[in-house]
Amino acid sequence: AVGAIVIMDNKVLMLSSRKKEGAYRLPRGSCKKDEKPEEAVLRVLREEAGIEADKIKHRVGTYTEANKKGKTVAHHWLYEVTDVKVLESWPAEDRKRVWFTIEESIAASADRHISRLAL
Repeated sequence: AVGAIVIMDNKVLMLSSRKKEGAYRLPRGSCKKDEKPEEAVLRVLREEAGIEADKIKHRVGTYTEANKKGKTVAHHWLYEVTDVKVLESWPAEDRKRVWFTIEESIAASADRHISRLAL
């Protein structure tokens, strides 16, 4: 899986959570077969957040997710993306885009553990 930290005007982009009403999360999604994480994060941004980016600033980090038995169930790559274009329409328009300060984004996050690591 991949995730993006999109920063514009010193604010962080968060998307409304589909699972938890009133909560937000960093844009993220899955890699397709044979897709590099760097390619996937740019695609996910377009599809999930309506954000067009030509390049990634840098990889922020990676982490693994384990189930209750300790078995690794996912690997995540987080990237910082700047110099973006906000699109008027995108496939997941049901997702609300909100720009938060770093502190606000951690407090509003449905995935606080991920946001704290990333930000």
